[in-house]
Amino acid sequence: MSEAEDNSAEEGPDDDPEGLKVSARRRETALEQIKKALAEREIPVPQLAGYPLHKAEKILALAGVAKERVRLRLNEDPRQRGTVIKQRPEPGRRLDLGDPSQRVELTVSDTSLLDLLPQLYQRSDLTGRNFVRDLLGVMQHIQFQTDAKLDNLERFFSAADCPPEFLEYIASWVALTLESGWSEAKRRSLIMKAVELYHLRGTPRGLRVYLRIFTGVDPQIVENAWPFEGFVVGVSSTVGVDTILTHRVDRAHAFIVKIPLPIDEVDAQTILRIHRIVEQEKPVHTEYYLVFAEHEEEEFDSAITVGVTSTVGVDTWIQGDEAEAYFDPLGDEGAMELAPE
Repeated sequence: MSEAEDNSAEEGPDDDPEGLKVSARRRETALEQIKKALAEREIPVPQLAGYPLHKAEKILALAGVAKERVRLRLNEDPRQRGTVIKQRPEPGRRLDLGDPSQRVELTVSDTSLLDLLPQLYQRSDLTGRNFVRDLLGVMQHIQFQTDAKLDNLERFFSAADCPPEFLEYIASWVALTLESGWSEAKRRSLIMKAVELYHLRGTPRGLRVYLRIFTGVDPQIVENAWPFEGFVVGVSSTVGVDTILTHRVDRAHAFIVKIPLPIDEVDAQTILRIHRIVEQEKPVHTEYYLVFAEHEEEEFDSAITVGVTSTVGVDTWIQGDEAEAYFDPLGDEGAMELAPE
């Protein structure tokens, strides 16, 4: 028996063949993908104990936890009223944002109204229950939410912290009209920038800032320009190709707005909103032209590949001087013939 046969005999049928190794790698890749997907929707619970309740709620909102997933529990504690004294899950534990059953429970310090009543009402029965204390607890829980709003009333006048239903009201203070299709973050950003935009209104910078906030990309404003050169015989004189029929445009009072997005990636409603923004922000005596980015042409490999691109006249063409010399394009009835040697 040769040395190669000895080695093959020593390996035996129990060794992992190549096919099983590939399957193991595929299973490992799928497992990594599942872990990555779970990691994207799971967040570590931040430290909340010791913060006032409104700050703890803001920290959770920044972490992506909806307000509906936060539960409050009131507990008598000597610390300042409205302070988070306990949280569950504990800091650092993972919270699955995709699972609505997982919630964050905050225990908040509070003072009992029972201490303000005579000693007679503070007595408990034989079972240790106190009906007056339980009744006041229900009323106090409702009153706590009202007191929390009154204690942090300044939040309702801030575009960054106010509830979403107050954004329209705050926008009316600065004469700003919000579109119904705008996201909440975009609305807050526009309200906070409204006063600054009013100082820049009618300027290229103000228009760029407004469009950048709305579109998410940085547009380009080209002043004293127009995309059409006018009717010039022999240069630009084909109607519908390089000449259009329009009114006379004074370039000294015209500009071009270039949006660095392909037009097929922008829906019709967004285009109409962009036009409304430009009409609202531009000087009344000026004219503008809206331009979107053109698609970049993809480069294809023109080399001949046997079995892939190798059929002349279908997916392969012969070009160049040598090809023109070899083929005669003026054959009978327009057919291509071989040139005589």
